[in-house]
Parts: sequence; structure tokens; C-alpha cells
Amino acid sequence: MKVCVLTGKQMLEWREYEIPQPGIGELQIKLEYVGVCGSDLHFYQEGQLANWTLDGPLALGHEPGGIVTAVGEGVSGFEIGDKVSIEPAVPCGQCEACRKGRYNLCKNIRMLAIPGERDGVNAEYCVHDASMCYKLPEHMSTLEGAMIEPLAVAMHGTELSDAKIGETAIVLGSGCIGLCTVMSLKARGVSEIYVADVMDKRLEKALEVGATRVFNSRTENIEELH
Repeated sequence: MKVCVLTGKQMLEWREYEIPQPGIGELQIKLEYVGVCGSDLHFYQEGQLANWTLDGPLALGHEPGGIVTAVGEGVSGFEIGDKVSIEPAVPCGQCEACRKGRYNLCKNIRMLAIPGERDGVNAEYCVHDASMCYKLPEHMSTLEGAMIEPLAVAMHGTELSDAKIGETAIVLGSGCIGLCTVMSLKARGVSEIYVADVMDKRLEKALEVGATRVFNSRTENIEELH
């Protein structure tokens, strides 16, 4: 299969890898869509993300939607042909955090597209732990499935903020996560949503998905809003 690999700052290559086969508890997935996260851009532009530094060839991408093409031993609830979205980090399932249901805090978690952990999914196929795969309903496309991970980030953020019906909110930045945040706030009944960014194209999209008013921070100061 073909895999898009980052080999250095702003250096991408197509490489040929063997198609991975599912192990016990895994699914093989033919990837149809993969989102581009800000972390992917950091790795591409700088060869580094926070404390992680590129230390060899790395496939980027961790926001996929695809089709199940093989089912590993011990997996139930999935069949070949199922449309799926995946949660990109696989926890150990054994530590205290995992046992308490806070597996996002697992110290042994292995994340896609992180040096020393796992390659990403900018490829034709991947294998992934079935427990971190989610079957999509018939009416949902794999393109929509690829958007579930950033949407989940936005929904979690609005839940943490305890945004309530009738309240007012400000969203700083209208990239993918910001736009999903606007939609999540609308779904929670927030009545006025103001969005700031420096790119008009993104601000236009914010209005499309429900922003009350937008501000280009290059020319307007959102702090002056009354």
C-alpha cells in the first residue's frame, strides 16, 4: 500500500508498505478520509509538536473514516463492509486511570502519528484496536466519520464550560475545532456566539454554521464589543 511519510521538516514522501493484517482484537480498515489536524501541521512545519520531536519517518493523520476490510480474532460487533470512525489513542486498559474510566489519562496510551508510539493513518489501510473503533450508522458517510474526532473535542469543551441555553459565548479561532465549537454551542442552546479569527474565509464559514457576529482580529478588536 502507499503511505505518505514525513521524513523531515516540510519533507513528505510516498512510500510502499506492506498492508497490515489485524491481530487479536483488531480491525483492518481501508481508509477513505483523513482530516488534517493542527498537530499534523506543527510536525510538518517544525518537525516537532510540544515535547515530541520527529526521530524518523512518521506517517501523520489521526482523524479517519473508513471501511472494515478484515476482522481480527476475538472481535465481535463488526463485519467486513462496516463504515467506522476511530478514536486515535489506544489505552492499556489495565492502569488505575483506565479502570476508573479515565482512559484518556492512561500513562501507557499509544497515540496515532506520535514519534515512538504509532504511525498515523495517511495511508491506504490501517489496523486499530476494535475497542477504539465505532460503527457508523447507514445514513452517515465516512467523510462525516472522519469529522467525529474534532467534533468530540468541541463537544467536550462546551461540556466542560457548562454552556447553557440563553447564554453568550466567544470563540477565539474558527478553524475546524472552532467551527465545531460554534455548532456544539448552538446545539446547547447558546443564543449569541461571537467568533474571532484572522482569516476571512474561516469567519465566513463561522457565520454559515451559526455565529452571531464575527471579528477579523487584524482590523477589529473583539474586546471592544459591548
